[in-house]
Amino acid sequence: MSNDFRLGTLEQLIDFRNGKAIKKTDGGIPIYGGNGVLGYSDKSNYENTLIIGRVGAYCGSVHIKNDKCWVSDNAIAGLPKNGYNNEYNYYLLKSLRLNEQRIGSSQPLLTQGILNNIQVKIQFNPKQQKKIAAVLATLDAKIACNNRINAELEAMAKTLYNYWFVQFDFPFDFAQGRPDANGKPYKFSGGKMVYNSTLKREIPAGWKAMQLNELLQSRTDSITASKVDSGAPYTPIDALPMKKMSFGAAQSSSEANTSLIQYKENDILIGAMRVYFHRVCIAPFDGITRTTIIVLRPNEPNHLPYLYQLCNEDRTINVASKISVGTQQPYVNWESALESHAIPYPENDALVQKYSSMMLSVTKGVINREKENAELAKLRDWLLPMLMNGQVTVA
Repeated sequence: MSNDFRLGTLEQLIDFRNGKAIKKTDGGIPIYGGNGVLGYSDKSNYENTLIIGRVGAYCGSVHIKNDKCWVSDNAIAGLPKNGYNNEYNYYLLKSLRLNEQRIGSSQPLLTQGILNNIQVKIQFNPKQQKKIAAVLATLDAKIACNNRINAELEAMAKTLYNYWFVQFDFPFDFAQGRPDANGKPYKFSGGKMVYNSTLKREIPAGWKAMQLNELLQSRTDSITASKVDSGAPYTPIDALPMKKMSFGAAQSSSEANTSLIQYKENDILIGAMRVYFHRVCIAPFDGITRTTIIVLRPNEPNHLPYLYQLCNEDRTINVASKISVGTQQPYVNWESALESHAIPYPENDALVQKYSSMMLSVTKGVINREKENAELAKLRDWLLPMLMNGQVTVA
């Protein structure tokens, strides 16, 4: 089987073709650019194709689409030749660091000519191509499945939070005058609403205004780079939300040379600069970050699912945007601004506790699947070059 590996050029495997611009419509066929799906159309120009970023920041990125799609003019389509396996072609291109083959600086560009002439060790046996691709595709399929599950669970948790704490339609037993899992939606069913002068709006009777600092405490546990354990997870601000975090695999915190603070597992991390205000996550491990991230620790750890949704709520993010200071890089300060943000809070903790207990296993499941994905991605990336050059074979 090793004899099937030999030097060749990409044009022996793949027919590279130009994409074309198209206007978005209400159709169901995805329009692909270098950064993935740009929109949808009712027309297609390719099927069973690779999509390679042609220009700009995503020059050299690679996607695969087995169904019909439209490849836009900022990408190149790649069709399999001579019965070769397109999934194998996909992983081969992923292993080549195509971004390094680009030309130009102010406007990076990758051309069909460059792609056609890239010389690389290739497995030319279609059956072996299929086996190699199947190993890597299985790992990617599991990652994609975990992502779908997490997206659905995160949407469910957010929807329930919105019903209970934003729309005030938490389940309520009107006969007993208290929240109850089998009760009716409070506001929708005519539950009494009263005006709160602090919040300047109506909230359920018995609820009160509370400040964020009554529920969360900011942590500023500074540490110098020289005292950081080698390999400790370091989280730059653009690594939020959680699915983009390193899980220990990214830049070591000892490499950072700016102000560092420590965070603990189950702390809530919020991007403190305006462009990152929407980046909020629960820390899945102990780690290090910069002071451009606000580190918050729940006063009541059992309320973590509720407090995460509170910090990630649109109103909280909008407040952070409004009270930020600075021009070039607006920044929100916890102590002087965000900590005093007032929110409606139930008369007692029963409703918050109910929500949090229902969502705790969901939250842990999401974190565990993200950790599993990180390990699967690490295994895939470790196998990729060895499978592609024949160091590892598939029986």
